[in-house]
Amino acid sequence: MITHISHRYTDQEALEALLGDGKLLDAVSASSSILIQIFSADTSARHLQTVSALVSARLPKATVVGATTVGEVYEGRLLTASTVLGITCFENSTLSVMAMSCRDADARQVGAELGTRISRCSGNIAGVILLATPLSIDAGALLQGIESTAGNFPVFGGGAGDYAAMTHSLVCAGDQQYSQGAVAVVLAGDELHIESRTYLGWRPLSRSMRVTGVDDQLLVKTVDGKPAFDVYRRYLNIPNDENFFLNALEFPFLLERSGELLARVPIAASRDGALKFIADIQEGEHFRIGYGDMDLIINDALHIHRSLADFSPQAIFLYTCGCRRFLMQNDVDLETRPFEDLAPTFGFYTYGEFFSLSNPSLLNSTMVAVGLREGEPKANPNRTPAPQADPQAQSSDPYAHKHTRVVSRLMRFIDAVTAELEASNREITKLSRTDRLTQLVNRIQLDHVLEENLQQALRHATPFSIILMDLDHFKQVNDAHGHLVGDEVLVSTGKILTACTRIADTVGRWGGEEFLIIVPHADLNGAAHLAEKLRTEIEAHAFPPVGKITASFGITNFVPGDDVVKMIMRADVALYAAKHGGRNRVELAST
Repeated sequence: MITHISHRYTDQEALEALLGDGKLLDAVSASSSILIQIFSADTSARHLQTVSALVSARLPKATVVGATTVGEVYEGRLLTASTVLGITCFENSTLSVMAMSCRDADARQVGAELGTRISRCSGNIAGVILLATPLSIDAGALLQGIESTAGNFPVFGGGAGDYAAMTHSLVCAGDQQYSQGAVAVVLAGDELHIESRTYLGWRPLSRSMRVTGVDDQLLVKTVDGKPAFDVYRRYLNIPNDENFFLNALEFPFLLERSGELLARVPIAASRDGALKFIADIQEGEHFRIGYGDMDLIINDALHIHRSLADFSPQAIFLYTCGCRRFLMQNDVDLETRPFEDLAPTFGFYTYGEFFSLSNPSLLNSTMVAVGLREGEPKANPNRTPAPQADPQAQSSDPYAHKHTRVVSRLMRFIDAVTAELEASNREITKLSRTDRLTQLVNRIQLDHVLEENLQQALRHATPFSIILMDLDHFKQVNDAHGHLVGDEVLVSTGKILTACTRIADTVGRWGGEEFLIIVPHADLNGAAHLAEKLRTEIEAHAFPPVGKITASFGITNFVPGDDVVKMIMRADVALYAAKHGGRNRVELAST
């Protein structure tokens, strides 16, 4: 059996009174281990040390850890500018605490060492609480290190905060405080069961954008080739000043990775327009600006409540992102308060959440809910069941919480309009790049692909070739059979070219009866082989009602010093030579 008592610290006398309370002392005497978590708005090391020392003096066998916060969760409710203590007594489980500084060490190496220490802990490990300082260390690298050496254990916890000052946060273990470090608590026991869940509740708000420049995965330099900060300036009119984090907090990057939607919150913007994050973003990833959908958040919370109700927890720990508090304001308790109806609920608002069922991840904008129980599930007559209806609908005040619904519906409207605009833009883009008759790419898109291949060749010496093709005596087809038949011949030719080329190749209509094939990663001989194949396929095809038609080909490849104009001119000269050499043939350009 797990017994949990939460305490809001006001002064030493009140805390000493709690530590001498008979109910607590009975739980302590019946326990095999005691976990005390201190979550504090006060970021001074002295304050944490004072509270920790007082607790340790009265309960010397307790494991004491803590973190600074951006909001405290006490009995399922938000507190601010407070210090709260969670005293959790385990009847049959064991605890192991380990803490490491990252001041003079690589975060990944520290994580690997933590993972090694975790894996050496005795007993049946049920889960690991992790607290860290993501303002001063690469918490993502820390988790990668843990993953590289630890076993397959659930990890949950949060990053220490400092009420949006973004300058200084602390974690502690016993009498040791760390402004750059991490603390892990291993919970083990044959009768200990842990159920951890997380959810996001943010929806995409903007069009899709691409990360084009990253430094060490925590500094995004460019988005779609422009300074990353332009995203917030252009779409949200957020200035690049000392309040940037508070203004951008509700609008994270939303990106999909391994099938999961992740949020990444920028914590600062540099003068040159780069954005700093506490969780990794990879170059080439696509994202949208996100915004919290409060209806979705509440509905997801209800789902987690019901899941934990089936688990029958004896204590619940919450690690929830500070941006959720910022978004929901006075309604934030709608998300957290119902957990208290299941079991004593305690936690804090974070700068990033740690969560895993297998591989640890650093999350943003989420809430991590952790239910703990010793023994088999039992019905608790003193607890009410998890709510089965929208808690917003339970208020007798018709105006209560209505701003959340208004904002949610506005976000749905924007989402729908954005989807419609994107669909229209995709269609417009397709039309602008596609030849209307043959449905091949047109001259505009061919120019774009040529330039891309040229830049690749210039940067990385990547070979590529082009094939310029012209149907022989095509004017006679139009004169003898009419332009409609001529159009059908062009369409059929496009299909032959597409069928005989690779996915990587680009086939387009250059103009009139001329076609251009761009062949990446191919030298002159490779392109000549492909052109000969195309020539024979066209020659063998019967074009009703015309019959047989032939084509001539001019080929060239990239050589140093080339630009698009030079390559096209060489291919055109080669095509001219094929025409005047008897047609129905392939000519290679001389370089």
